[in-house]
Amino acid sequence: MKAALGGLLLVLFALSAGVAEILPGQAVSWSEFSHVTCIAIGYDYAYFGTTEGILRYHRFDRQWNDPITVSDGLQGKAIRRLAVSFDDQELTVETDQGIFTYDKNLESWFLEPEFPTENYRDSRPTPPLPRLLMPTGFQMYPEGFIEDSYFRQHAITAWLDDGFGAIFVGTWGLGAAWIDTRDYSADLLPCGLLQKETDAIYIEGDSIWLGGNAGDRNPEFPDARYGVTLYDRRDQTFTYFEPRYINGFDSEIIYDIAGDPKNLYFAGRNGLTVLGRKDERYFTMTRRDGLPDDETTALAIGHDSVWVGTTDGLALYTPSVDTIFVVGKDLLGGKFITDLESAGGRLIIGTTKGAFYIDLARQKIGRLRDPQGNLGGLIRHISTNGDEALISSDYGLTIVNLTTGKSTPAPYVDPAGGAYAAVATDKYLAAVVDRGLMLINRQTGKERLFTEDDGLLSVKIHAMVIDGDYLWLGSEDGLTRFYWLNPARVD
Repeated sequence: MKAALGGLLLVLFALSAGVAEILPGQAVSWSEFSHVTCIAIGYDYAYFGTTEGILRYHRFDRQWNDPITVSDGLQGKAIRRLAVSFDDQELTVETDQGIFTYDKNLESWFLEPEFPTENYRDSRPTPPLPRLLMPTGFQMYPEGFIEDSYFRQHAITAWLDDGFGAIFVGTWGLGAAWIDTRDYSADLLPCGLLQKETDAIYIEGDSIWLGGNAGDRNPEFPDARYGVTLYDRRDQTFTYFEPRYINGFDSEIIYDIAGDPKNLYFAGRNGLTVLGRKDERYFTMTRRDGLPDDETTALAIGHDSVWVGTTDGLALYTPSVDTIFVVGKDLLGGKFITDLESAGGRLIIGTTKGAFYIDLARQKIGRLRDPQGNLGGLIRHISTNGDEALISSDYGLTIVNLTTGKSTPAPYVDPAGGAYAAVATDKYLAAVVDRGLMLINRQTGKERLFTEDDGLLSVKIHAMVIDGDYLWLGSEDGLTRFYWLNPARVD
């Protein structure tokens, strides 16, 4: 009887480990997955354990599928060991938080008392390793590391033969690789972000450009890479751009990204970088070229020009004639521009000292005001929905009707720390506050707060872009695709 009771308690405890708050597909996240710790191989997938979660590579489609992270209910980020059943139905993971098994049929995680041995294969490499035919710019050493064209050496941390003509490899800093055992040729399989912190998101069809603050060098990852990530969501591929190795691209720290038919633009710490789509040539403009300051902070695409915010005022760049001139020097000169949004014949300007506008038709510039004074503080984010502008400040969220000029505070947004970002449709509104992501039904006033318990990588969200039923969220820990209009969710 005692044994039966103990077994029942163990089952109940295991069931309690399931994360009921996280719905499958509610949030999918990408982080910096280049540091691989282990590999497991099932029937359809090769699984790569990393310091930020688990990558899933479809062995037959030769394509990445969505990763498994804390957004999927995984407890802990750094993966120590992986074991998978032959049919991919059960995946067991050891992290610094414990040992957990994901049951694909039940779509739930369960706590394990110990790591299973029946499905485990040790993926630690044993040098000397076979010499590989590497892609151009890389060289592999049998002692167990890969050197890139910049003489950075990346240890081979995992090595596992699938028994069907392929070997899967993990590295410390270059991510995953695939080896064809017929000729030992290797392909690198980049997946995830070049760097975790995501402050800039620019969506262009199936292409998503991502950048952020590279921050201080991490002594734990001395060979870490920094710069811009291009994610093609159509074929699940990732391309990296490291400014320190690209002639004409002068900023690793990127605050904003925008594009027009001819160029892509990157607002960075060391100037405005322009990438020509046709010739793929980079060049960076600074104060010497006419910008108010070297540090460019915000972008907005105009009719045939680009509005450029800096830490010392606003400028307008016209690519066709390659000219820059300072705008609103008397009113905006010396002000730190935090965000720009072009809509309804107006340019809405956020600064550290309030919100401003330029009426483009009337060539009039002025300050946006509201009775509550929310628009007089630090403006953190601006977005538009039709004829309304949503302006987030350290005092709260204000909705401005661009036709009438009327300003309305959003009372359902926590005013304690203000609002960090907001986007809206006619029916729903999403706002980032200190506590997390707030979703509001604008017709009923019903609200729901989402945090890490609901699959967010972090509540410290720095960028938010609306994309139909989804929100793309950039945070200190990476990128999240959040299904904000999920019909399966009961708020």
